Amino acid sequence: MNRTLRLVITIAAVAVYLLALRYVAPSDKPYFILGIGIIGYVAWLLGAIPALVAALVLIPLTHLIYEQFSVSTSYMTFASSPAYLGMLVIAAVTLGYLRNERFALACKKRELDQMNIRLHEVLSKVQELGGVHNLCGECKAIQNDGGNWQAIDRYLKEHTKMEFSHCMCPDCAKHFMEQAKSMPDQSA
Repeated sequence: MNRTLRLVITIAAVAVYLLALRYVAPSDKPYFILGIGIIGYVAWLLGAIPALVAALVLIPLTHLIYEQFSVSTSYMTFASSPAYLGMLVIAAVTLGYLRNERFALACKKRELDQMNIRLHEVLSKVQELGGVHNLCGECKAIQNDGGNWQAIDRYLKEHTKMEFSHCMCPDCAKHFMEQAKSMPDQSA
């Protein structure tokens, strides 16, 4: 839900609360206590700071509405007391904190899901060779699954992610140099 929609829902909830308070206040019931729920709802939708601002707006409006009727003075006193303000602040801060924690957890979950997708993509590309393969003792060709013989470097390149660059090991280079020296000079 985007922030604008949450703001509209918040304004509507506060307006409904104030209208309900306006029309049920004459019944001598402490309906202003519902303001704690409204502040908690605002904190859950928008965070602690907007909920605290809403609480600071809600208290004078509640007091103004209750002044218009012959509501019990004990309700009037409590509706404008630090205890009621404290309950509003606790609701705003607690639910705002829980909202932030939920948001952070949702972000971490999205990151984890993305990492899992990337991990599965990488793992799907990994190919593992196993089992017994026939390898020629002389030319080192390998027998593939179709029974054909092919060079081991080509086989490994087709069945793994390996790449090859051909070169000579020191023993083969030494053997090659010895063979080259023993060959008669054909330059004459």
